[in-house]
Amino acid sequence: MVVTKIKQIGRTNRYHVYVDDEWSGIFMDVTLATYKIKTGGQFDEDEFRVIKEENDARVSFDMATSYMEKYVTSEKGIRDYLKKKGFDEKTVSKAVEKLKEYGFVDDEKFAKNYFESMSSGKGKRAIATKLRQKGISKEIVENLIENVDDEEQLETAKKLAEKFVKNRAQSANLRQKCLAHLVYKGYDYSVAQKATLSALQSFESETDDWF
Repeated sequence: MVVTKIKQIGRTNRYHVYVDDEWSGIFMDVTLATYKIKTGGQFDEDEFRVIKEENDARVSFDMATSYMEKYVTSEKGIRDYLKKKGFDEKTVSKAVEKLKEYGFVDDEKFAKNYFESMSSGKGKRAIATKLRQKGISKEIVENLIENVDDEEQLETAKKLAEKFVKNRAQSANLRQKCLAHLVYKGYDYSVAQKATLSALQSFESETDDWF
């Protein structure tokens, strides 16, 4: 096996390495220096495989931490990112376990922060669905939802309802639309109902028993 090309990635300490004119992966500068990997260098296949496994463990962790400095993500999110970068399942799992040891990956913390950031515009049901889509376990999601303050949900729903009906003519159709809007946003039906009635209570009309 012959190293045919080494190309630095931007101004980082990572390099694209080509062996026998084929891309072999991203290598860290420390790996290149330690094993004296340079253009024209020759390696036994088994020797290079061992070097690459060691390097992949190092570079996958390095890339994951760099990614998480820019983006808040879940375990699934970081797994998907590393897989897209070409790392195999074994390497990805090792990187994730190391990230957990350092406290960089914490789905419970992620779920809590995500909920807090989204709760001003969505109900707990909608947020729970989003969290499950991001790979958060059913147990974590259910525990989070169980501890949600219903009064806070109602107050937020009231604000959204007031915004929805603002400057609109009162009608039974408007009430239905407002209720549907809140349910779509992920609020429980009872919360959406109370918020809708609250938003419309300033109008001088008889409340139809259409709920």
